[in-house]
Amino acid sequence: MARSDAHINLATKVGFLLGWMFFALAFMLAAAESALGRGFITSANDLLVALMGSKWIIFKARYASVLFDTVVLNLLQLPGWLLAGLPAGILLWRCRPHREDVDPDLYSSLTTYDRLAELADEEGAANDDPSFHEYDMRDYDEDDPREDLRSPREYMKNWHPHDEDEDMNSPAKPMGPEEKMQKGRDNLSIPFDKLS
Repeated sequence: MARSDAHINLATKVGFLLGWMFFALAFMLAAAESALGRGFITSANDLLVALMGSKWIIFKARYASVLFDTVVLNLLQLPGWLLAGLPAGILLWRCRPHREDVDPDLYSSLTTYDRLAELADEEGAANDDPSFHEYDMRDYDEDDPREDLRSPREYMKNWHPHDEDEDMNSPAKPMGPEEKMQKGRDNLSIPFDKLS
């Protein structure tokens, strides 16, 4: 069942909105990278220098510290769209408002095979099945196989299309289409001239 909007708390709503804002920022950074970038992937630091060079250099000089130089500047070596896209994806996934709760009966039916496989492992019956390698087909060969189990090649060697006509006491010569139609008309329970 979908959760109603009344049950969504403020943190979820704010996280969802922040996720969309990070997504828009990632999109704009990707567009700026393709327009201003000098290579295949441009770091966020190079992109900030290209977009607002003097402000970015003043900002780095004002807040220069060991923490800033080791953590922030190393993170800014990644592309800007990646730095904004990761939190966007996480926030949009975790804070989506219409997330459905899983029905316990549905979850139970979806995990039936896994539970049965686990029970079979516990009982030691997982590899109980004989595989096809254990069968030897020579054990099942018959001395006189049934006619419907003969190979197609062997069946066609002994098959003659006129054998069926001879069984019905028809003349030895093969019948043409007109004779077959006339024979079929003669075998009708209602006379043929009454049908038309």
